Amino acid sequence: MIEKIKVHIDPRRYDAKPSGKEIGGIKSRLQKNTSPSVVTLEELVQKIETGHSISPGIMDGMSAKDWKEQQVFLVDIDNEDEGKMLQIKDAKAICEENRLPLAFYYQTFSNTKAHPKFRLGFVMDEPIIDEEKRKRVIETLVKLFPQSDKSCVNADRIFHGTNKHAKLYNRNARISWETIRAVTLHTHSEKRRCEYFNHPSGRSDSELNELVKNFDLFGYLKERNGGFRKTQSGVVFHNCEICGHHDNLMYVEETNTFCCRSSNVGGSIIDYLMHTEGLTTAQAIDKLKNELCVPEWKMPIPLNTVTLPAFPVKALPRLLQDWVVAVSDSTQTPVDMAAVCALAVLSCSLQGKFRVAQNRSHSEPLNLYILIIAKSGERKSSIVRMMTKPIYQFEDEENHRRRLQIAQEKTELTALRKRLDRYEKAGKTDYASKIQSQIKEKEYQQTRLLRLLADDVTPEALTTLLADNQGVLSIISTEGGLFDTLSGRYSKMISIDTILKAYTGDRIRVDRKGRESETINNPTLTMLLSAQDNVLEGLMKNEVFRNRGLPARILYSRPTSKIGTRKYQGPELPLNLEREYHQLVHDLLSLPRGKVVGELVLDDEADRCAEQYFDEFEVRLIGDLAAIDDWGGKHFGNMLRIAGLLHCARHKSNPSATPISKDTIERAIRISRYFLEHAKFAYMQLGADKTLREAKAILKRLAEQDQKELSRYDIFRLCRGEFAKVEDTREAIGLLVEHGYLHEITYSAPTGGRPRGKRYLLNPLFSD
Repeated sequence: MIEKIKVHIDPRRYDAKPSGKEIGGIKSRLQKNTSPSVVTLEELVQKIETGHSISPGIMDGMSAKDWKEQQVFLVDIDNEDEGKMLQIKDAKAICEENRLPLAFYYQTFSNTKAHPKFRLGFVMDEPIIDEEKRKRVIETLVKLFPQSDKSCVNADRIFHGTNKHAKLYNRNARISWETIRAVTLHTHSEKRRCEYFNHPSGRSDSELNELVKNFDLFGYLKERNGGFRKTQSGVVFHNCEICGHHDNLMYVEETNTFCCRSSNVGGSIIDYLMHTEGLTTAQAIDKLKNELCVPEWKMPIPLNTVTLPAFPVKALPRLLQDWVVAVSDSTQTPVDMAAVCALAVLSCSLQGKFRVAQNRSHSEPLNLYILIIAKSGERKSSIVRMMTKPIYQFEDEENHRRRLQIAQEKTELTALRKRLDRYEKAGKTDYASKIQSQIKEKEYQQTRLLRLLADDVTPEALTTLLADNQGVLSIISTEGGLFDTLSGRYSKMISIDTILKAYTGDRIRVDRKGRESETINNPTLTMLLSAQDNVLEGLMKNEVFRNRGLPARILYSRPTSKIGTRKYQGPELPLNLEREYHQLVHDLLSLPRGKVVGELVLDDEADRCAEQYFDEFEVRLIGDLAAIDDWGGKHFGNMLRIAGLLHCARHKSNPSATPISKDTIERAIRISRYFLEHAKFAYMQLGADKTLREAKAILKRLAEQDQKELSRYDIFRLCRGEFAKVEDTREAIGLLVEHGYLHEITYSAPTGGRPRGKRYLLNPLFSD
């Protein structure tokens, strides 16, 4: 399988160096298209050779701050110093000397024989996702070639193609992070230290570098070798444990290394252990990891405490991005709350008007059920009030118009009833019968006041409100008492039929006292509720709710609290931004709801993207997501609903006229992944997380024994009956390591062969 890489490629080619407006056009096209190209190295070189500009940094916006990841790096050799011209062959030699694999190179548009200008292309073995690491890579490469353009280090840098030669030098050239670090090492001792980054087993040990780098070598030498004096070159100790002579042992603070001037021995702490204790490399590493670097124990993190991702705000349309951030800053609340409220507002505005077609036989409506999990004092009411304000304004404006219409209809009905009375008194039964029919028809068709939002309602009231509002309603509440009502706390009867049917648009029959029964076709309901953890726990542990699928229909959000970090006053909301947001909601609410629901379709690229995500997620339902497969079964449908909402917000004038794009699907997937992680937390309240349950079982057994160091087999034996085999303990033990209950240590074989296996130190601060 040919490995592919991601870069942004300008679709337009140039036969000469772009200038002026052409450069602006390239930048605009690359920045607006946030979906990178996925190509082989050969395809990338071909694009460059045919004059296509590229942006190696994968961006999710318009500027350098929107950088996400990068695997391809380019060095621009300008050769501005005419006295020290660097040729391509010289650059190759530098790469070979530093064991730096060169992937490709090409001559720029400006290249001449007298003044060579070219670019070197390098490919990392895996994408860099950390901004500091990205800077380290490009700065290291630029420093290696003094003739390079030092300004070409920005994350959003664009490199033009060429009309000259482009060469694929090595299609398999990949650079590891360890190689980048090695290139920057200038002293012999640092190079020696680099050799230890590979564990004897042949596997890279990324932690070892940090251990060596941060180890207090000076303190260790001081303890072993007595007094010292400072010199211009470093610290010289009076004694030397290596050679036994005075004033021969030197410590260099800059590199955190030592040197015995008599025996010409030096290096890191690992070298010191090898020379003073006769240890092999593997044994020295083991001693460093397991004896000298025993962790400074801290209180373990409770297992129910998890770090959840923040809402991917950049997945929203630009206007909503700006508004959500502004509201969050102004109220000093987690951005998640404003963001999920924005989705609920879109759902309220668009439900019942459109459906997203997955295929010919299935489509999804645009209504969502959302639950925000937040404790008291998180300013939920303020957020909801600011986000829903334009809905109430629209409702008031529309009802003002309807009240005039209702008054007119009332006047007409009064007149008809008077006529009916006259005809009946006159015995004109035929005329009276006609008037009676007109009265019934007007009564049936009479205008009702618009009701878009409701707070906590009873199931009976909910059904009535749906019927009175053409099958459309939204419940937005900051109290979460609806679950108490649905659970039968007040009526002693659980009633969630309407909630379940309104999620999918199933027909609802309404029986009214004194009136004929009424059928609601295609009912749609949006819910935005907020509750504390205890309400969530009650929802999850209600067997009727769980068995009938209510928790599976809900999108969960548990924002990270900002309580304790808030300031007296946040910034004011930008008035122009507020007006734009209100106008957007007004426009979406104004879209007509016809007798036939509008259909939104996916274009070919979007469909392939959606299918790929479906296939990926479906496998997980019998794997790591098996414990929440009921929720997971509706996850893809919710993704399509979110995609439909985002699409309508971007094409508000006529959403059906434009198919849903791949970019919109990718944005919806990012939001869906957010809800997935938060759903896993919500289901944790039910004990659905198998790994969590197993980790708690291990902790219970550990608290009952006195061992301070255990192997994986020791833990398996201790928890006999909980696990079928030793290997089954891996994930639960890993969770305990992450939360600080256990500290993992690894011992290698004395000969440097296979590791003897992992052992675990029990945190002495842990108590049952």
